[in-house]
Amino acid sequence: MTHYFMRRRHVAASVVFIVVFIQLFIRPLLFFIGVDTPYPHNEFGSSDWLLVSSVLVLALIWIIFFSLSYQVSLRPATIFEGFFPSVSNGYSFKIVALAAIFTTFIGSILTIKFITDAGSLVNFIYSVKIGKQLAGSYVVRETSVVGVMFSLLGLISYAKRCKENNLKIFSSRMVWLFVVLLLINCISNYAWGNRYSIALMLLSLFFAWHFHIKRISFFKLVIYLLLAITLLQGLKVVRNTAVKEAVGSELVSTQEFWLNFSTSLHLTQFDAFMLAVRDAGDRFEYRNGKDFLNGLLSWVPRSLYPAKETFYVGGWFRRVYQPSVVNGWPVTTMGSWYVNFGLLGILFGALISGFVAAIFDASFRSAKNSSWQAAIAPVLAFFLFDGGLGTGFFQGLVLYVMPIFLLAFILRVFKGNRRYSTVQ
Repeated sequence: MTHYFMRRRHVAASVVFIVVFIQLFIRPLLFFIGVDTPYPHNEFGSSDWLLVSSVLVLALIWIIFFSLSYQVSLRPATIFEGFFPSVSNGYSFKIVALAAIFTTFIGSILTIKFITDAGSLVNFIYSVKIGKQLAGSYVVRETSVVGVMFSLLGLISYAKRCKENNLKIFSSRMVWLFVVLLLINCISNYAWGNRYSIALMLLSLFFAWHFHIKRISFFKLVIYLLLAITLLQGLKVVRNTAVKEAVGSELVSTQEFWLNFSTSLHLTQFDAFMLAVRDAGDRFEYRNGKDFLNGLLSWVPRSLYPAKETFYVGGWFRRVYQPSVVNGWPVTTMGSWYVNFGLLGILFGALISGFVAAIFDASFRSAKNSSWQAAIAPVLAFFLFDGGLGTGFFQGLVLYVMPIFLLAFILRVFKGNRRYSTVQ
């Protein structure tokens, strides 16, 4: 399905299936070949193959209903395509560069201020990842994500211009400016202890390059994935070692290689989903939409709504089993639908996810010819669709889509001015 949608440049559908594959089809393979068992080990018996199979059946149901909903909705969804912003070619590189520099500067300066207030980078990472002491301040991290979107737009736009004029892409100072801005934003995200966003950024760059600049072969894709996995694992080791030296303990207890590998790449979401399927309605009651309601209110600043509850299911879910632990166990997007509404949630969640993904792809159906669409669509899709329409979708609209709308408006205003116009 991923190959089918990628060939047709259906970005959101491709992203959904890539995330579903990573979250739900790698971990059970490790169980099957015998290199690991479900985590936490004390919650599972030696053989839970019926439970593993049940979760995979639910994943298959999700895939089928998402695909049907998406295919049926794709053509009618064109009437909603203005829901996501788009700009035709000919926009100003200067304005894109200024937007990228501005958001990168704001995100980096505020991050540096938090680090300075904490006393050191290590103390800051500890307060973010372990102490959870900066609730309400994560919008600073998301500013760097917006900086990535703008930087990626500039990079892809200028690289396309170089290609069309038979120039070497990386001989351009503008290209290197956007590369440096991308790196700065990735470093800012890493300072917040967030490696997952870096992975999504790298995948977004691959999508944009593949669709708009130059097709990337399957062999190269495998190499890049291995390098990305190595990088992410290395960043985790560096972070854990630094925190250990600062506080005298490790973020993660001594784990065997495959469990450490799985937690590093968020593959253990499958294990959490298994627990949810096994225990929902028994060990804990269904949430009856509470997490989605919290997601609807997530855009309200905590300074205005101090009692606001998080929409992340993982924190609540882990405390069902380990009440004193702060960090959560994400249960995947379809798992969020399941703990809220049961099997009906899987069906309805897949249908609504397919419909919204169709609207998204109807808005970004010219990724081959449009630098804007090629650059903006992948990063927006990865940050909005974590395997489907999740509890954080509405917050994503505020944090990511609204700044893109603002940039699109500014580019349209200046597009008619020859001084600012740049024809691609």
